[in-house]
Amino acid sequence: MKKLFLLFFLFSVSLNAANLKIVPVQQKTLSNGLAYGLKSGIYFELTNIEPFIMYKLQYSKDLKSWTDLVNLATYKTSMTSPYWTWDKLPPQKCFFRIVTAW
Repeated sequence: MKKLFLLFFLFSVSLNAANLKIVPVQQKTLSNGLAYGLKSGIYFELTNIEPFIMYKLQYSKDLKSWTDLVNLATYKTSMTSPYWTWDKLPPQKCFFRIVTAW
């Protein structure tokens, strides 16, 4: 019975997990090599989120200490985060995650 309950719990938790996808954006260039449009950067696509719940987008360099990047909330089940250019993000390699704020 305990194994069945544990399996049900793990299955229900995995169904409600929010998904985070990193979308890189490259700056466009003309045929003569001049750049135009937005600078290169990234934004995040969030899916399977609960409506009316506040989420935090966080980053870490070592997976031990996490720093908040932005707070996000929506009335829908998916959304796109703000756009960040590379100079606004940490210069080191880092990991990103999404967690509920409360």
